[in-house]
Parts: sequence; C-alpha cells; structure tokens
Amino acid sequence: MKSRYILCALLTACLLQSCEKSLQETPKTVISPDEFFKNPSSYESAVTGIYADFPLYVVYTHEMITDLYATPSASAEQALPIYNNQPTPDYYNAGGAWNTPYAVIKNANFILQYLPNAPLDDSKKAQLIAEASFLRGYAFFNLVQLFGDVPLPLKIPQDYNSLRLPRTGQAQVYEQVLKDLLYAEQNLPDKAAQQGRVDKNVATALLARVYLTMAGNPLKQTQYYKDALQKSTAVINSGKYKLMDDYAQVFHNTKYTSESIWEKLYEPGRGSNFLNGSSNTSPGYNPTLVPSNNFMASFSKGDRRFSWGIISNYIKPDKKVLDRPFFQKFVDTVSINRGDLPSQASIPYTVPIIRLAEMYLIAAEAENAINGPANAYSYINAIRKRARMDKNDPTQVPDLSGLSKEQFQQAVWREFDWELHEEGQSWTIMKRTNTFDRIQKQRGASLNVPVGPYNQTWLIPTTEVTNNNIPQNPLYK
Repeated sequence: MKSRYILCALLTACLLQSCEKSLQETPKTVISPDEFFKNPSSYESAVTGIYADFPLYVVYTHEMITDLYATPSASAEQALPIYNNQPTPDYYNAGGAWNTPYAVIKNANFILQYLPNAPLDDSKKAQLIAEASFLRGYAFFNLVQLFGDVPLPLKIPQDYNSLRLPRTGQAQVYEQVLKDLLYAEQNLPDKAAQQGRVDKNVATALLARVYLTMAGNPLKQTQYYKDALQKSTAVINSGKYKLMDDYAQVFHNTKYTSESIWEKLYEPGRGSNFLNGSSNTSPGYNPTLVPSNNFMASFSKGDRRFSWGIISNYIKPDKKVLDRPFFQKFVDTVSINRGDLPSQASIPYTVPIIRLAEMYLIAAEAENAINGPANAYSYINAIRKRARMDKNDPTQVPDLSGLSKEQFQQAVWREFDWELHEEGQSWTIMKRTNTFDRIQKQRGASLNVPVGPYNQTWLIPTTEVTNNNIPQNPLYK
C-alpha cells in the first residue's frame, strides 16, 4: 500500500495522493480536502477520478503465462521471464499489480470518509457511496485473485503505523468484496450517469463473476454456484443487453454496444487503448500477447473468433508480410498499413471489462455444476451460434449436446478461452479451474521453472514485504 495521502483536484477528475508528511504538516502546494470539498460537484469529481486507474492494466501482463499465448517479443521488458514462469517480486509488473488496486482502494476510502457528511441529497449521496464502494470491491477482487491473502484497509490511516497492516485471509477479503458489491447493487441507479461509469447491472454482473470464482479453486465454496447462476441470468434476462450478431462488432468501437456492460472508453485524440501495443506484431512493436499455435489450432471450423479474431500472414500495402500472427480484437490494421510506430498510434477502441457473453458462460458453468448440462446447453450454444461465420451452417461451431457433466465442464472452460482471450481473465480463469497443468503440457521443458503450487499466486513486491513486514508468497522455483 502506498503511504501517500494528498488530495489533488484535476479539471475533470480528482485523484487522491499524499505523503507521510502530510499526516503531520500542512500541505503547501496542494488543495486540502476541506478546501476541495466546498461544493456538491466536487464529490462527483472525486468519485469519477477513481476511474482513472481502470482497467487495471497490469492484470493483462499475467495473461502471458497461460497456454493461449506464444513467446513475447524478446525486446519487451521483463516479458520473457514471466512467460517462462520465472517472475520476481522486484519487477515493475509486481509493483503495478499491487500498487494500482491499492491506489483505487485508498482513493475510495478517502472519499467514503467524506461522503456521509456531504451537502448532497440522500439519493445522490447513496449513489456516490455505492459507486466508490463498487470500485473498492473490484480492486480488492483483483488483489485477492492475484495474491491470495492481502492487507484489507477500510479506513484512512491516521499515522504511519496504521499503514502497516497484516495480510488478511482471502476468505475474509472475499466477504468484504461481496459486502461492497452487494451494497453497490442495492444503491446504484439502473442507468449510469455516463458511459464508462457503473450502474446496478454492472454490480450484478461482477457479482456473478465473483460468485463463480468463489465456487472454484482455491476456496471451492460450491454453494455459490447458485448465486453465480442467479446473478448471471438476472443480467441476461434484464432486457437491457443483447449479443451482437457478429463477433467482430463487439470490438473496434469507441462507445458501448448492445453487449457492453462495463467498458473503458477513450476519447479520440486524447487516449489510447494500451492493448494495441501489447498485440501489434508489426515492425517497431514489442508485443507481449501473441497467439500460440496450440490456441490457434483449437478453434472449430468456421469460428469467427479465429477467422476475424486472429490474423496470420498479414500483407501490408508495401507487400511485406508480418512474420507473426496477431489478435485483431484491439489492433488497428489501418495503423499497421500506415506504418505507425507505437508513439504515433493513438487507438481509441474501448476495452471491455464485463460484457454479456461472459454472463452466458457463467450461467452455463453454474447451471451444469448444480444440475448437469440439460438446461445449460442453451447458454453455451447461444455463444457458439454467434461465433459462426455462416449462421445457417450448423456444422460451423456446432451446438453441443449429449455431454456428461464433466465433459460439459471442460467444454465451457474452453469456451471461456475462445470468447474472452486477451480480455484480462485468462490467468484468473486458469486459477479458478485449477488447470495450470495445461501450461506444462504445452511448453514443458521450455519453462525456466516448471508449473507448481506457487502458480496459484503472484509474488508480492519486495518493498511491500519489507516495509509492511508481511510474509511473501511461495517463490517460483
């Protein structure tokens, strides 16, 4: 956790930062909280400011260790050791994966301290408290998935010693995640104030993901399958969302589609989707997320998620062929054709954080876990039908039928890969399903460190272990 607590006002958002000295001295170059919170609009600005850290970019770094991706660029800093299953707690990736969610939590805690006494009407106050609670819960959810037991700060520290919190057991962390998200679900509006912010349905959808996670590895609290099913079907049946007819229509957008539940938006000319740089294999780029041969070979005949989603042997206007395939989800081929370098490419495509297709897959997995596959086929086959290049050809990505409960489970796990690859969930899905052995089977001796129990958690940054006097997760060895 960071020990910096100064409240800064920006033009359109407010980010909360500080330093240890500000707990003892009067800041001279910043706006104090009492000065900032002088009008009602400042509270809304403070809450919207928390969104600046979303999506939690570093989550996508962990995708590399799954079996969906090939060797990253040798020039990509710190990428090869992570890909080869030998991360270290000194890498900036470890620091980012820890510090960014805790920055969100810190800012949310700060705002939640001031909101109860804000000069706002009760409905607006409840909405903003719910919004800040949701973002805090989402941050804790990411932390507990990556690191297991983590510190659980719920208040603003009053002195340096109160910054040094012990690690809290992950079951208790999940309890707090549920508390924050259930409060948000109850108090958020049915429609968000603007695209990119969360509403009641976003909270319901995230609860579906959380419940499914808790039902799986490592908690194995299988009673939560029924909650995952209830929340996912509530979103599906809400009438507020609809699967896009064409998988390609889900991506390369600058605003929400009918399938969008929560997405990160970028203003053209002012923001850029970071996944273009992570995926682009054209000259000048150092991609970290490149499709593996094994993954490309796994798709069914006629699957649009492969035919459109993964491009091999791309020919540029100058007739040069890219020597590596790339995921097209977040790559702009117009930029490739122009020969744009990373510093020139400003790609404003949205990044899906939660979308409707995931709700269908959660419903399929949870229904099968509770009752077997009989009523689960409708959910997974809706996703498979949408994936067909020719919707009238049932031999393309054919409907599933006649599977045992175990066979259906395996099928839906693969469907998650085909549908949601490169959307920041591949590693967490592999952890939930306890299928890290897939990495060992695919890459075997090429791994610097074989897959083992340590793969269940990421390494806590060395600075946090030292400064907070907390135990490190098992080292990769």
